[in-house]
Amino acid sequence: MPKCDFSDPYRRTDGQCNNPINPLLGSSFTPQQRVVPNAYDNLIDAPRTRSVDNTPPAQCPDLPTNNPILDCCDPIGGSIKPEACFIIPVNTEERDPWFPPYQKCMHFVRQAGAPPLGCQTGVREQINERTSFVDGSMIYGSDSSRENQLREKSNGRLAEHIENLLPPHPQGCPAEIKATRDCFVAGDHRQSETPTLTVPHITWLRRHNLIADALRNATGITNDETLFQETKRIVIAELQHVTYNEFLPALLSDKTIKAFNLRSRRSGHVDNYNLFIDPRTINAFGVAAYRMGHSLVRNTVGHLGKGRPKTFPIYKHFEVPDLMYEGGYELMARWMSREPKSRSDRFLVDGIRNRLFENFNFMGPSVETPSLDLGALNVQRGRDHGIPSYNAYRQFCGLPKANFFAVTHGGLVNHSPQSARTLQQAYRHPDDIDLFAGGMSETPDKGSILGPTFQCLIAYQFSLYKQGDRFWYERKFQENPVAAFTKAELSQIKKVTYSKVLCSVMNNIGVPHSFQPRLMLRSNIRGNSPLSCKKILRKSTLGFKIKPFIQQLRKLGGNRKGSYSPLSYSRLNQGMRSIIYGPNS
Repeated sequence: MPKCDFSDPYRRTDGQCNNPINPLLGSSFTPQQRVVPNAYDNLIDAPRTRSVDNTPPAQCPDLPTNNPILDCCDPIGGSIKPEACFIIPVNTEERDPWFPPYQKCMHFVRQAGAPPLGCQTGVREQINERTSFVDGSMIYGSDSSRENQLREKSNGRLAEHIENLLPPHPQGCPAEIKATRDCFVAGDHRQSETPTLTVPHITWLRRHNLIADALRNATGITNDETLFQETKRIVIAELQHVTYNEFLPALLSDKTIKAFNLRSRRSGHVDNYNLFIDPRTINAFGVAAYRMGHSLVRNTVGHLGKGRPKTFPIYKHFEVPDLMYEGGYELMARWMSREPKSRSDRFLVDGIRNRLFENFNFMGPSVETPSLDLGALNVQRGRDHGIPSYNAYRQFCGLPKANFFAVTHGGLVNHSPQSARTLQQAYRHPDDIDLFAGGMSETPDKGSILGPTFQCLIAYQFSLYKQGDRFWYERKFQENPVAAFTKAELSQIKKVTYSKVLCSVMNNIGVPHSFQPRLMLRSNIRGNSPLSCKKILRKSTLGFKIKPFIQQLRKLGGNRKGSYSPLSYSRLNQGMRSIIYGPNS
């Protein structure tokens, strides 16, 4: 168990010591949690390979625009990255129209297994390499060594490359990647999987340095650690505010947002913190529900300057950073703000269904795998993790299970007849339907781009992230008068929008920048026409007033940590710890 100082006003990069009862809850490199018992073949570790009638499962189903959500809409990234253990194949059929006849399967690497959180023997779990909080781990990393690597080590800033881009990777680009410019390093190693993932990483890097410079110039503080930690807490608060008040409402219906209490208050503090909540990422969230974003991916990425957009095939730019240079970040951000994502449905575009990583042989020269099918890999990942069926999660969410493939009462009531027929062709019984396939093929609810099952799982997960975070940005000032934000500070944070964040970090490339105020939504929505960045920022460099933060920092003598009076954690006694870890803890 880590040694914790609960009087520390700053969160740890690895997420440890967030929860006073169990300091490991939500920390990086800990096992994910399950909300439905596993469906391993042997109930311990063997991938799910059997149908309900004990026959081999169906092959991965076919997961073949007018969407209101935009390409710029994911400020926090996706789920976990698999770690090599051993390989199980995804078989391909001879009649497959894309893969060559000699390619009998796609190689699939099982994710490394892990014991349960208490290290007792039992069911194979999977590691979450990230923290289970909305804490900017994509910006700062999920361990102190990565964070130190990313810091400039002066003035509280993060390291930058030319053009204020992400710093170059110390090991350069992988040999398999045909890149002509430096590859990047960031808090999350998936930052260059596609150019549209790179953009938010650069955005928040620049935002951090902008705020760090503002604090240093206004206070005269030169201590690097103080400036870094103060800036980091502001940036994380902005990220939390944008995620819960812009990103999630763009995905989920108002009904779901209200049911899970996800939206922040318009003003003032609120304390939904519950130290008895397990905030860890749910296995089914990372392996299925949050992969709904794969259906939103377009076949192209683009640059938008003065004239018509210039587009590039996405399959040629996996892990290739070239499009970010020479003003490319600004051009890409402008393009993302105007171009809608693909429609959220059961279909994946050719670039990731047939040509994933076609631009380089990521498995090495000895493997004859020209490309991969992301939809098939997602289904196989669920089976690797022992994820139960779509019906099991329907029941967890309080939704009726499907007993047959018709779309009438008692059947696949949230599917179109065509989607139901496709599932019937792939599966013998509704209890066999993989969660990813069943959730992706649901008809979206009114006011959402998702059906009810994935809405439920995503909303439930983000409610855990919020309620289980001791450092949540809205926590009451009275309960933690030094670590929490003052009312004046919180008021400024709640003025932040993603359009303000983006406008504040755009470099001058000779093109006037303009974005819609609600950046997650399309500009043709009423009242969301693009405005110049000058109007969006309202003559403020940051989009909010820095004065309250400066006043509080000066009040603390420039040392928040040294001014802290520890709270009483008397109720978190050894007896409660023994309930979790056993009598000998």
